[in-house]
Amino acid sequence: FFAKPGIWLAILFIILFRAGEGQIQTIGPLFLRDARELGGLGLTTAQVGAVYGTAGTIAFLAGSIAGGYFTAALGLRRAMPFLIVAMNLPNAVFWYLSVAQPASLGVIAAGLGVEMFGYGFGFVGVILFIMQVVAPGPYQTAHYALGSGFMQLGFVLFKMVSGDIQGALGYRDFFLWVLVSALPVLVLSRFVWRHAPEAKFSAS
Repeated sequence: FFAKPGIWLAILFIILFRAGEGQIQTIGPLFLRDARELGGLGLTTAQVGAVYGTAGTIAFLAGSIAGGYFTAALGLRRAMPFLIVAMNLPNAVFWYLSVAQPASLGVIAAGLGVEMFGYGFGFVGVILFIMQVVAPGPYQTAHYALGSGFMQLGFVLFKMVSGDIQGALGYRDFFLWVLVSALPVLVLSRFVWRHAPEAKFSAS
């Protein structure tokens, strides 16, 4: 696995892919429940569960399906920058919510639906990258498992540091920082194909 050409750059790409998501998944629910005077939205645990469990789940599934068809139409290499942007730009919803602090649960649910749709749409990118670029070869199943492990490692690492970053920045600036966290993987997306087999994802 580690002898594959370009594997270390691919691993770095996989680890960084979920940098924004890992931080949002940790701090987002805390922000939704935190008191308004502390910068949060003051929702109850039941309200947060209802929003993510209904609008969030439906939006994620719709985004995943749309992301699959989009990638099938363009091919993975051409689609990747759009998938990265789709996964991270909707995180701006949290910045908007931290500034506007809307009281309407419908507005909050709509915003989180947009965020989860983007997450589902973009998450297709890292799964197909591992499947089509990292895993191919005589040990495909094992290499896919290793690639998935590095993906989860990146997710956990960014979850671990998110609390300290939010504590230093506050909610508003933290959500801007999350958007900036997507830039390294967007830059890397131009270079990870140098040693990769031609990745062609087809709906057929």
